[in-house]
Amino acid sequence: MEESTCSFILKNTAGASRPRPLELMESIRIEVIGDDDSSNAQARTYAEYRVFATLAPHTQHVRGARVVLRRDARDGTCDNVVCAVTVALEPSGYVRTRACGGHAYAAINRAVERVGDLMRRRAA
Repeated sequence: MEESTCSFILKNTAGASRPRPLELMESIRIEVIGDDDSSNAQARTYAEYRVFATLAPHTQHVRGARVVLRRDARDGTCDNVVCAVTVALEPSGYVRTRACGGHAYAAINRAVERVGDLMRRRAA
């Protein structure tokens, strides 16, 4: 099992006319776990990037995220890839979704779109 972990430091500039001091910067930890041959280093890096870009506007509500990529064996062929995303929220709770695709990138894109929709609904 391959695992990639990255911590991003984001400025929370919501409602501020200028960037806040360095002390108020928040960290989001994003873990990407690729099971079997469903993903390679490039696909895991792509997942980190897409999740980061989706969560960046919501830093004040997010502690971290975990992305799991694996083959879907439900139909016995393992032709699809499943991308499961769990986002840990501040102060508590989580958002979770999963999506399937013919390859890792399609599954990542679908799951990240759903996470974005869920985060926008929570913010509204």
